[in-house]
Amino acid sequence: MKQPINILLVDDHLIILDAYKNSLEQISLQDDNLTFKIDYAKSGDSALSIFKSQLPKNPYDIVFLDIRLPSEDSKYTNGEELAIIFKELSPKTKTIMITGHYDALLFHDILHNINPDGLLFKSDVGMKTISDVVYSILDGIPFYSSSILQLIRKNFSSKISLDETDKLLLYKIAKGTKTKDLKKTVPLSQAGIERRKRYLKEVFKTQKQDDQALIKSAEKKGFL
Repeated sequence: MKQPINILLVDDHLIILDAYKNSLEQISLQDDNLTFKIDYAKSGDSALSIFKSQLPKNPYDIVFLDIRLPSEDSKYTNGEELAIIFKELSPKTKTIMITGHYDALLFHDILHNINPDGLLFKSDVGMKTISDVVYSILDGIPFYSSSILQLIRKNFSSKISLDETDKLLLYKIAKGTKTKDLKKTVPLSQAGIERRKRYLKEVFKTQKQDDQALIKSAEKKGFL
């Protein structure tokens, strides 16, 4: 029997943690060469504490990390921030990030800023997906679940090219930010924002329509 693969599961929902654990146990039952030692954490702070405690003798081989974590009584509520810390503390640890938010800009930021070994959309997660991501990253191959691949492909296949300011503006409009408040988070003047919105409406062919039409067009093309 090989040495167990040391895994940390980070999610605030016990049902989800149990589902991941059950899937890993099924993999172990089907493959005599794989066995897992599994730990849980239900908050960012406890995840970091447990992660650090294992570093001296048995650092984690794989971390399954939810992107959104509970904020109550916890300093770390962002899985992206934790993933960066984990990589700094233990560069050899494989990170699998999991999100329930179908958001192209979020996926883009995660891939650009963190480059995780695995990126899963929660509705895709099941026994097969857990098995696929584990085998893939153990072989050194990044793994993205089907919904994320579909959105990435749709985005890349588009001839539309947007810079980071365009993407941020689209994201804020999609979240319902009022035009007068956009300049608080988008690095443009009010006049610049209006010009950029007109440009985006031309690009997405919604010139004579409202912001909602712009967002719907951007969603269809995989930018949101």
